[in-house]
Amino acid sequence: MPKPVNWRGVSEGMAAAIAAARNDKLETAEIILRDVLEFAPAEMRAWKLLARIQRKRGDIDAGIASATRALQLQALSKFHEPAVSVTLARLFFEQGEHDEALQMLDQLLARDPDNTVLKELKIQWRSMETPA
Repeated sequence: MPKPVNWRGVSEGMAAAIAAARNDKLETAEIILRDVLEFAPAEMRAWKLLARIQRKRGDIDAGIASATRALQLQALSKFHEPAVSVTLARLFFEQGEHDEALQMLDQLLARDPDNTVLKELKIQWRSMETPA
């Protein structure tokens, strides 16, 4: 699925939604969370926050549905380790999820600490993040 021009990524989207909710801009927060969930439907944190916002806005049924989805994802995460691969890390990095990509590289390096390809990729990505 192509990313929209305004795609923030999960991390920035969550931060923006939290900031909007703190400023009582609940409708804005909900819109941001729906955008996040469109591209990351398994993002449990987004479902939890969406449930709280929907409850505050008085949409109890939607809040229950969102909370139920968050609990389902939480239960699944206890039984399954998240997928970790170089390909997935590259995809995260390309879509602007640099922190997630680097965390995944760290997990891969923990499994294979002598892998020079992973080490070089981490150095390359770190250098791309450093402001000029």
